[in-house]
Amino acid sequence: MKKYWSVLMRKRKISLQIIFCALAVIIFTGCGVFTKRLPSGSILNKTPGAVDYMVKIDGVAYHYAEYGKGKKHVVMLHGFGSSTYSWEKVAPVLQKGGYHIWTLDMKGFGWSDKPDDAKYDPYSLMEDVNAWMEKMKLSKVAFAGNSLGGAIAVLLALEHPDKIDRLILVDAGGYPMDKPGIIKMASIPFSAESVGCLYGQWIVEWNLKEVYSDKNKIEKKQVRAYYDRMRTRGHIDSQVSLSRSLNFNDFKKYIARIRQLDFKTLIIWGEDDAWISLKNVGYRFRSDMKNSKLVVIPRCGHIPQEEKPGVTARYMLDFLDGSPIEEATWKPWKEK
Repeated sequence: MKKYWSVLMRKRKISLQIIFCALAVIIFTGCGVFTKRLPSGSILNKTPGAVDYMVKIDGVAYHYAEYGKGKKHVVMLHGFGSSTYSWEKVAPVLQKGGYHIWTLDMKGFGWSDKPDDAKYDPYSLMEDVNAWMEKMKLSKVAFAGNSLGGAIAVLLALEHPDKIDRLILVDAGGYPMDKPGIIKMASIPFSAESVGCLYGQWIVEWNLKEVYSDKNKIEKKQVRAYYDRMRTRGHIDSQVSLSRSLNFNDFKKYIARIRQLDFKTLIIWGEDDAWISLKNVGYRFRSDMKNSKLVVIPRCGHIPQEEKPGVTARYMLDFLDGSPIEEATWKPWKEK
């Protein structure tokens, strides 16, 4: 009996040690259980070199940043899990080049509101962007979009062509593809609850390592900027809702119309993009969009505007200024 109690107490001690260690990991890695949530619709950090605004449209507060003034408008739209922060290294360069830059946090992203009962599918987000442009009285703009933002740029060009003059697609979505791991995870039942308990800066860093070619370029302030926006109330639920809405069968009717687009388009792609394939998606955009040019940035991943901002801004300026651009070698896309 004495031996039995001795074994039982040892097991209890080990269990308590495991629980203590688990709690220590949660506390010291900044995981979600003890994370202080930020109010949705608040701006924690101002955008360097720009003026931040909040505007309400249909009861939803949208954050946007405006760089400079003038009539040569460029709108920039972020990707999945991102925000206006993604353009902070590129926008000032274009502003110095004489352009009036607008960056927007879509509903459910960045500092914008994240209402529980809202629709977060790509088409609804596109209509939100169109409503914001109506509010800002923006039309015939150069529209740049990265990843999800690129897919929404294409949708906007199809559904509201009056808003677009030229397109810049940066590692853009829009065609059927293998979903990235973070989006697959969000589709699992109870994923919102699980991520809500466990998320922290480590998730941001892990995700950035997936989309960067050179992992050494990821900065602590960059991780913190993403994380601060992640901890706004409703962020996780909105990302999960969007992830679950992504059904490529629903895109077919839009994909069939992409070849009809005649907007002058620059397609920028990171050669090492592990999320959206250059050969399967980048080449397909170039094949379908007859008035386009493709440039490929070597040793670069999914977000060139952050990993290679200098090169990305140079390509964008040349395109906007009408300067000659040497196109990358590419092969016409063929359906398998």
